[in-house]
Amino acid sequence: MSKSGKQADIQWREDGQPLSRAYDDIYFSTASGLEETRYVFLQQNALAERWATLAENAIFTIGETGFGTGLNFLAAWELWQKTAPINAQLHFVSVEKFPLHPQDLQRALALWPQLQPYCQALIEAYPPLLAEGVHRLQFGPVKLTLIIGEASQALDSLCIQQENRDRYVDAWFLDGFAPAKNPDMWTEELFANMARLSRPGATFATFTCAGLVKRGLREAGFALRKVPGFGSKREMLCGTLEQLHGSQHHNTPWHLPRSEPQQPKTATVIGGGISGATIARALAERGVQVQIIERGPAPGSGGSGNDQGILYGKLSPKPGPNGDFNLHALMFAQRYYQQHCPQLAHFNGLLQLAQSDKEKLLQEQIATSLAEHQGQNLARMASCEEASQLAGVDLHFGGLYFPEAGWLEPQKVCAALLEHQNITRDQGTAVDALTRQHDKWLLRTEGKEIETEALILCGANDIRSFAPAEALPLRPIRGQVSRVRATETSAKLKIALCGEGYITPAHEGRQSFGATFKLKETATELRESEHWENLQTLAELLPQFAEEFSNQDFCGRAALRAATPDYLPVAGPIPDWESLDSTYANLRKNRKLLITEQSDYQAGLYVMGGLGSRGFTYAPLTAELLASWIMGGPLPVSAGLAKALHPARFAIRDLGKNR
Repeated sequence: MSKSGKQADIQWREDGQPLSRAYDDIYFSTASGLEETRYVFLQQNALAERWATLAENAIFTIGETGFGTGLNFLAAWELWQKTAPINAQLHFVSVEKFPLHPQDLQRALALWPQLQPYCQALIEAYPPLLAEGVHRLQFGPVKLTLIIGEASQALDSLCIQQENRDRYVDAWFLDGFAPAKNPDMWTEELFANMARLSRPGATFATFTCAGLVKRGLREAGFALRKVPGFGSKREMLCGTLEQLHGSQHHNTPWHLPRSEPQQPKTATVIGGGISGATIARALAERGVQVQIIERGPAPGSGGSGNDQGILYGKLSPKPGPNGDFNLHALMFAQRYYQQHCPQLAHFNGLLQLAQSDKEKLLQEQIATSLAEHQGQNLARMASCEEASQLAGVDLHFGGLYFPEAGWLEPQKVCAALLEHQNITRDQGTAVDALTRQHDKWLLRTEGKEIETEALILCGANDIRSFAPAEALPLRPIRGQVSRVRATETSAKLKIALCGEGYITPAHEGRQSFGATFKLKETATELRESEHWENLQTLAELLPQFAEEFSNQDFCGRAALRAATPDYLPVAGPIPDWESLDSTYANLRKNRKLLITEQSDYQAGLYVMGGLGSRGFTYAPLTAELLASWIMGGPLPVSAGLAKALHPARFAIRDLGKNR
């Protein structure tokens, strides 16, 4: 699990305004913080005029140093609603070293009743744990990417080292505490990273005219001009990026295609489970016309087709890609389903029970870390007695309680996500062959041919049946879920439980529990033996439930999951495997060698898979990452985490081990 950002230490003044104890500085003008924001950042970047002339489906990106109370973001959002075309999108990227605790944020934003609807939306979406790294918050056509960390490093973490892909910021809000109070933020590295992320002609505005700021901006390629400051401030700076400096590769760019892809207007997704549904929705919301091809009779006919499924992440007390991704994916998924299909998201709590001393120790370490960083809104320890009260039934174990997690109706979620004007569905259709013709992909099915600019493979274990993706190390895992009528005792269960297995609360008179885990098995028929295996697992958790269920006839379903060797998803462009191997062949001799050349990729071809048994937790954030690979723009995770999920990572690791 990534480190939590150290939260802001706030002193509340007599006039109700917040002051940072760390910097002994105010967050905004004591005269009128909102008017200051409108003058310094909105007006001097000419946002109203620029937004009024945006093209349909245009994306405008603002970069900010110093999120603070979020006032600049909220003022920009308000202006966007008034001036921008209805189909355009605003992306606001902000960094913050010391984020405000949710209670302090709520208190600060109460100062601006005129922004109340925007304030409330931000408060509701604010991360329950302010962990270091990238947090993507979505508000319809407005996105907020909040990076917790030191400003220069945070901006650097978004750079994937590809010139055009990294240049997406149209305007900068250079905020943060004054250079005299906070010189560590206003560095050459900060200004250089700003320039790397800027489009040609990007503008900036800042309240300060300090010498180190002027020098840093000039050296980074910005032209400056002074204008009158706000209130009692005599002058401020604004300007434009006029000189572009090329970026150099500091690491081997194996993750980047040699030729930069064009944004597609059409895309086809093979697979209508949760992977296909989330990436289709992410692209459709970006204006792409998406066609879903599903082999089954309805969305979620395969591994995503259970009646009930739980939403949980496997947190870790140690930093690293798996723990970091699980943490951010869980927080993103909790927001995502509440926004897209709240009626199907039963997020009234979940208990992850500790059924062994080893698991109990691990959970205590996680809970201690969460408590130290005031993250109990994400999860906290519950004793056996409290866990029993929360669950509504007697339990023999305590565990981690996730108040905003719970369970979903999987197949209905898939169908709901695909209800969008830019998505069409082709069900009961299997793709027989793929070919690349005239800069497009041609898909052959039994009855027709389909042409598309971008093609995304999302069919779990079927992904490897297509030649361009057969090198991916996806492993099938059979899982069988059991389903029974709720009894008088089991119907008392109020929240989802998971441990060695899982069980959901009753819904429409039935409950689901399971699931088996059969690595490399591909059969999907129901097995009586696996129903009893699920029952035995349940008996270790809730013996009375298992005894009562044993007198019933079981129903259920078996399906295949797909997992990777490192248990992280794959999301990104698919390489030309021969080109990748030849370009980076010298890694066999020295895996740390810097090779600046880029290899060929299979143009317009992408994959999203390997979500394993946590598909509904992983899919929303994974899809948002893949949509960024396809369409460009800010990543929803750090560049390092994007590489940890990249489809080429296994091939590169094999080269480094000379396999």
